[in-house]
Amino acid sequence: MRQFFIIITICLPQLSFAQSDCTCEQELDFVMGYYERNLAAFGDNVNADNRMEYDAFKAELLKEAQTAHLEADCFRVLTYFVEFFKDNHASIYMSNAGIDEDSEEAVSQFLTSELYLGREVYQLKNEDLKQYPLDDIRGIYRISDAYEIAVVPSKTPFRDYIGVILNSSSKIWRRGQVKLEIKQVAENQYQAFSYMRNHSLRFSGRYQLKNGILGDTWVKTSKADDQSHATNTDRTFHFKMLNDSTAYLRIPSFSGGRSARIDSLYQVADAQIRQTPYLVIDVRDNGGGSDSNASPLLPYIYTNPIKGDRVELLVTEDNLNLWKKWQREWKADSLNYSKQDVAWISREVRRMEKAKPNSWIVRSKGGKSRAKAVANYPTSVAVIQNQYCASSCETLLFWAKQSEKTILVGENSGGYVGYGENGSVSTPCYNFTLTCPMTRYKEQRKYEATGIVPDHLLEYDRDWVEQTLELLRF
Repeated sequence: MRQFFIIITICLPQLSFAQSDCTCEQELDFVMGYYERNLAAFGDNVNADNRMEYDAFKAELLKEAQTAHLEADCFRVLTYFVEFFKDNHASIYMSNAGIDEDSEEAVSQFLTSELYLGREVYQLKNEDLKQYPLDDIRGIYRISDAYEIAVVPSKTPFRDYIGVILNSSSKIWRRGQVKLEIKQVAENQYQAFSYMRNHSLRFSGRYQLKNGILGDTWVKTSKADDQSHATNTDRTFHFKMLNDSTAYLRIPSFSGGRSARIDSLYQVADAQIRQTPYLVIDVRDNGGGSDSNASPLLPYIYTNPIKGDRVELLVTEDNLNLWKKWQREWKADSLNYSKQDVAWISREVRRMEKAKPNSWIVRSKGGKSRAKAVANYPTSVAVIQNQYCASSCETLLFWAKQSEKTILVGENSGGYVGYGENGSVSTPCYNFTLTCPMTRYKEQRKYEATGIVPDHLLEYDRDWVEQTLELLRF
């Protein structure tokens, strides 16, 4: 959970549900039942001490669901439930199909849809058009030439501010429509519901204001530099030399589906890295994937035995069915999954089939990994992390924390570390994607949601690679 929402009655538009044979109550009932049966974090969040509170919370959500007649309103209610759990992997997403704005027919149809007509419209006032200092969330923001919004106070039980469209290059957004709903949870810590270009809704649990940049995307119009130094949107895998003594690896993902590309990168870079004193590993915006795609980095950072964590897998009928689905997919993808990979997942499926329903099986006992020797080069390594470094990306950070020649730099990581092995299913009415983690980690759970703190926090107003080079040579 990013932060527990306190739910009070929310006034939602009374418009007809898009699918007459479905209700938001049915959607919520499905999500509640699925998590109660299959979520690894459920027992850590619901127990005898808070069961009455949990039941009351569910009852309140069911009341909200009864008045949620629009897709976005129902999504918000389901998000409140998902966010109850202290598990960042537990998430729900709306589909994000685009709208062809070059098609007059497509635009016309959308402008008469319930999704568009149900969007909240705010009456802008002169005082709403005032710009504020970079460290004040209020003010005027832009995303390149696509949108300009005013963030203004708008307090309700579930929000403190809204972002209102001032100007838009899109044909399906107009002045006054609400683009953001923001809730403050601590000093410079926010949560936000963002309406995407197609008006679908997305939740962000960590939404910060950093040197005039809100949520790493919205830039104050008074700020000349649009760049967010905390992020790295480059999705290419590449290796280069920053100077004669410093190598640089950019790894935007550890996805199992990118294994061939990642292996190729390591093969190209390995010889040069082993001759170079300094190494920068940039894993900003790396949402994780497979630990096996991070493990080839271990020889560069290894200085002493690295301790793993105890990992347990919850065995249920739903979880087993998802593992069998993965098994079929791996068998069909020989480019990214080797015979050894397929043999491993097949063994795990057999173990789950033999286990008692609703029991836990041990995936890892948390032993130590030892290398034959410590590499002479690189002598110093820096890993650049940000809040979008998650899951298997954070596994690399745990390894690096145990290395005497490696430093972590940037900001707190995502905190997707206490639970894992995400399965996903679709909800029956709106086809939302619901993710449900199946494993739990004994020690790493204490970092869930808060993330891994770097050794050095980097400044948001300067290039992060340049700052990293300064720290490596200190």
